Amino acid sequence: MKKILFITFLISSILYTNAQTKYEIVTKINPPNPDPSGIAVSKSNRIFLGFPRHADNHKEFALAELVNNKIIPFPSKDYVYPNSKSYKNWLVSPHGIYIDKNDVLWVLDDGKRAGIKEIPEGAAKVVAIDINSKKILHSVIVPKNVLSNEAHYNDLRVDLSHGKQGTIYIANSGFGQNFSLVVLDVATGKGKEVLLNHYSTSPDPGFMGFLEGQPHEYDFKNQTFPNGGADGIAISPDEKTLYWTAITGRKLYSLPTTILSDFNATEKQVEDAVKFEGEHPACDGLAEDEKGNIFFGSFEQQSLLKRNKEGHYTLLAHDKENFVWPDGLAYRNGYLYVTLGQWNRLPGFNGGKDLRKPPYLVVKIKTEQQ
Repeated sequence: MKKILFITFLISSILYTNAQTKYEIVTKINPPNPDPSGIAVSKSNRIFLGFPRHADNHKEFALAELVNNKIIPFPSKDYVYPNSKSYKNWLVSPHGIYIDKNDVLWVLDDGKRAGIKEIPEGAAKVVAIDINSKKILHSVIVPKNVLSNEAHYNDLRVDLSHGKQGTIYIANSGFGQNFSLVVLDVATGKGKEVLLNHYSTSPDPGFMGFLEGQPHEYDFKNQTFPNGGADGIAISPDEKTLYWTAITGRKLYSLPTTILSDFNATEKQVEDAVKFEGEHPACDGLAEDEKGNIFFGSFEQQSLLKRNKEGHYTLLAHDKENFVWPDGLAYRNGYLYVTLGQWNRLPGFNGGKDLRKPPYLVVKIKTEQQ
């Protein structure tokens, strides 16, 4: 029995060591450059990063491309630095970013800045950018019938199979206590909010999680870690199914995009179509590949994981020192790219003390382990 236990321990140790070391640091970001969140990677492996202002109302660039290990404002300085133009004409606080199958970069601007309660009209929007010409192809404003100062438009996916020019799905994790999915039609700009405060988009009641070895209970009035509702979002390769998670929860849900994209569908029809897909590690962003695998960054275990179509999980990497808060995830050409933003160390969660320890890392790891 002791021999069996020893062999089991040895195998576990080898797997842990291999998983811990098999990743590559893409870049290290130091102040005055801001803390990164969103990430997207093109077919030719061009890397784009988003730098939101909802937690830190910084005055640096909001969107950039990583070129030869240098962070270059993208698509132009005028568009990504704060200025006096109308809010619809510059990026206020981009959170989720995503590159579609046509290599178009879609940027979700939640319009929120730290210390400012209001989200001005035109600030919350989704912008599509041709990464080669740097031309703005679309700018879809979150309409008045959907816009809320309490919203946190966190991440997005774009479905090119519905709508004349595509349909945008947004996870609203909520700065207040309202959580939902938002749907925008690219061609018309029409928008709707669904599953508002539904169990599938809301924090799990009684949630308790571990962060860097310490227990944290979900308490909206006394927040000690990043929390909220619908946050991570992913779409199947055939664009027929949308998946999402709540940042304060461990349950994965899905919906058929035929129903979600239908502006004539009733709220009851949407709610009745919600499917529970099983539990997952507590996480922030998601990524997906062409095989239907979904990738998770587990902030409790400080790990990166892969979930296959059958719902089975595989550990890709673990690093207790560096994987403090896996945030934005993007898949491309056999690699998972991840921003490590240390958001749980922000002053607002730690009695006013900024516990972040730059540099902020961007890493990548092979998704098929040898």
